[in-house]
Amino acid sequence: MLSLEQKINSILEADYDVHHIFKEIVSKKSIFTEKESILDLIFIKREHLDERDVKSSVYKPAKLLVATTHGIIFLEEGFKEITDNYLGYRIKHLYYDKISSIELDICLLEGQFKIVTDSSEYPVVELNFNSSNYYNSFEIFVDQVRKQRFNFKNYENSLTNKNK
Repeated sequence: MLSLEQKINSILEADYDVHHIFKEIVSKKSIFTEKESILDLIFIKREHLDERDVKSSVYKPAKLLVATTHGIIFLEEGFKEITDNYLGYRIKHLYYDKISSIELDICLLEGQFKIVTDSSEYPVVELNFNSSNYYNSFEIFVDQVRKQRFNFKNYENSLTNKNK
């Protein structure tokens, strides 16, 4: 299993396969991670129709999940060109106090990861992945998120008890 530093370096050292904003987030040059520490991350590579030909059409976009000290950052690349350096992308920052549930469902080679917030009845993040490639990564990621979520709740409860 790769260390956090190795995961970050593999993203920073990649060429065109990794979206520019992904590199900004993991190098902490983004406003989303400027004052946060990165605890763990999962980078799901983009998939092409013909995996031997990287110039073939993209079948599934690349995605990045980052667990930080404040919450989870979810990024998904898009394919609408905006400038020379940036392609379109979607980013969500979910704070731990807003997360009501996390679901990890793995059956044979198909895995699914979902995050539901307090204000939504449907998942705000729904991510399908090949479990043969990412099974261990997701288990470790979910463990990190659970620890942070429970630490946050315990801290929140201690503040409430002090005020009584």
